[in-house]
Amino acid sequence: MMMDRLSLWFQLGCDSAPTETLKRKVLNVNAAAWATLLLIVFFHLTYLATGNPGLVRASWALLPFYPCVLLVPWLNHLGLHAAARWLLPHTITALIVLNIWVANGTWLGIHYYLIAIMVVVPVLFPLQQWPIPTVFFLLNTVLFIYCEYVGFPPAAEILSLDSGTTRLLRFLHISTSLLAALIVSFVGDWMASQNERALEAMSNIDALTNLANRRQMVRRLQESVALSKRSGQHGAVIFLDLDNFKSLNDVHGHAAGDLLLQEVSRRLRSCLREIDLVARFGGDEFVIMLTLLGRDPVAAKGHALGVAEKIRVQLAEPYQLLVRVGSEVEQLVEHHCTASIGVTLFQGDPLDEEAVLKQADAAMYRAKDQGRNAICFHTPTPTTTP
Repeated sequence: MMMDRLSLWFQLGCDSAPTETLKRKVLNVNAAAWATLLLIVFFHLTYLATGNPGLVRASWALLPFYPCVLLVPWLNHLGLHAAARWLLPHTITALIVLNIWVANGTWLGIHYYLIAIMVVVPVLFPLQQWPIPTVFFLLNTVLFIYCEYVGFPPAAEILSLDSGTTRLLRFLHISTSLLAALIVSFVGDWMASQNERALEAMSNIDALTNLANRRQMVRRLQESVALSKRSGQHGAVIFLDLDNFKSLNDVHGHAAGDLLLQEVSRRLRSCLREIDLVARFGGDEFVIMLTLLGRDPVAAKGHALGVAEKIRVQLAEPYQLLVRVGSEVEQLVEHHCTASIGVTLFQGDPLDEEAVLKQADAAMYRAKDQGRNAICFHTPTPTTTP
C-alpha cells in the first residue's frame, strides 16, 4: 500500500507527458522534489534540536521553501512540466545559498549540495533543452568552487558548537547530498524498469479482450511442444472461429462486435483450468492450449473434446449486448453466435508450433464445411506404402 502511494506521488503529471522520455523526466523531477522536502524537514528539526541560536535561525530560514518545493509536483500535475523543472533547481540553489549566508557558512559543508544539483539537474531536463541544464551546471559549479576555495565564514554562534556536533552535521550535509542524488537516479531507473515490464506485458496481451495475443500463444505453444517431447505428456490445441460475427458488425457497428468479443472471452475463460491458455488469435479467431493431459492418447483426446464441447455449448448461448446508439442512448441487442471448432493433439511428435496450429486450423475449416457450430478432430492422413 505504501509503495502504491509513493508511486502515485512520484507519477503526478506523468499521464499528461506526451512521450515516455518526458514521463521519466517528470518522474525524476517529482522524486527530487519529495527527496528535497524530506531533507528540509530533517534539517529543520535537526537544527532546532541543537538549540544553537545560529542553527535555529537557519531552521526558520527554511520555512519559505516548503511551499516552493510542494508546488513542483503540483505544477507537474497541472501539466506545467517546464515550470516544475525550472522551479525545483532554482529553489534548491536559493535554499543552499540562503543557509550559507544566514548561519552555516561553508564550515559545516552544506555547499556540497551544489554538487548534487550538478549531477541531478541534467537528469531533469530533456536532451534538446541542453542549454538550460548547462547554465544550472555552470552556476552551481562556480558557487561550489567559490565556497570550497574562498569560503564563507559561519555565524559566530555556530563556532561555539562542540566538535562532536560539528562532525555530525558535516557528515549529515555531505552524506545526504549524495543520498539525494542517488534517490533521484534510483527512482528514475526503477520507474523505467516498471515501464519496460508494463510494455512487455502489453506486447503479450490483446488490448480488447485482455487475453493472450497471437505472439504470446505462439511462444507458449513452442514451449509446450518442447515440454511434451521431453515428458511424453499430451497437449491439445483448440482453434475456433465465430460463425456469424460479421453480421453483428454490419448491422450494429464495430462497438457491438467488440462487446461480443469481450463476452466470448469471458465465457472461454470460464471453461478452462488455471493451467490452460486462451488467446485471441486475430479478428474473431481464438486459440486454446491445453497442457498436461497425460500419456494415454485416448484419455487426452476425450479430455480435449470434452473441453471443446463445453466451449461450443457456452458460446452458442444467446448474447445480451448493451450497444450505445448515438452519444447517450443504449440499446439491448440479442445476438446468436456459434463457433466452428478444430482440435488437435500433440505429444512428442516431430512438429513445431506452426504445424500444430495448422492442424487445428484445418480441422476448424472442416467443421465450417460440415455446417458450422460443430467440432472436428484432426486425423492424420494415412501414409501408404508401395
